[in-house]
Amino acid sequence: MTSLALSLIQKWPFARAMAAREMKSANKGAVLGFGWMLARPFIQVAVYVTIVTFVFGARLNATSGPFDYVLFVLSGLFAWQILQRGLEDSTSLVRDRMEILKQVVYPIETLPVSSFLASSIGPAVVLLVYLVLAAVGGRLSWTVALLPVPLTLLLLLILGLSWIFMVIGVLLKDLREIISVLLSLTIYLSPVLIAPAMVTPRVWDLIMLNPLSHVIIAFRDVFDGTFHRTSWVVFVVGVAAAVSIGSIVITRARVTINEYL
Repeated sequence: MTSLALSLIQKWPFARAMAAREMKSANKGAVLGFGWMLARPFIQVAVYVTIVTFVFGARLNATSGPFDYVLFVLSGLFAWQILQRGLEDSTSLVRDRMEILKQVVYPIETLPVSSFLASSIGPAVVLLVYLVLAAVGGRLSWTVALLPVPLTLLLLLILGLSWIFMVIGVLLKDLREIISVLLSLTIYLSPVLIAPAMVTPRVWDLIMLNPLSHVIIAFRDVFDGTFHRTSWVVFVVGVAAAVSIGSIVITRARVTINEYL
């Protein structure tokens, strides 16, 4: 783990340069380019709020309105978008970069870092919109200054899981589709869209069985100035397990992947 940490620090300029390259290539030929990254969060929030609030008539509580639910969704969508994009992309990090990896000596442990930087615009837009709306509506808590704490934990979680998935993804090409389908379904049974008052206690207990639910709750604690001890414990333990297992997997797989290439 120490050697991997030193490698990530030393290769930071390289990872940043590769992220800039990926962002340019990803938007090459697109009419709106980076505009899609900015528009996607607004479209998602609009769809979720319309379906849940206006179609199903659900409310966070008896006194809440659509504006409250918009803030609720934004605060959960920020972390969820980072998770979703990071985990989905991790499954094909090696396969999608075969040509580059074959031509140069590439520090493959930095692939998740470059991928995260390249896809960070969307979540950043969500966060900015939330901060502006919360400030205008008088709902901005001082605890938002503690946001780097869960954000650091989340990035470590994604890093550890990405190391695992990128190795498995070399052999299992269907892994990306499997992860994508699971995350697409899970969002509708998670704290991203659902609050305790919107479902029965039994359904909420089922939602809490999902480890990723505790990640969203930890972020909401920072946004709302609350604290859920169990969620933070699950979050921290999950991060420790992911980084520990991921570091072992990527360390042993580096040689194997290089030989495979």
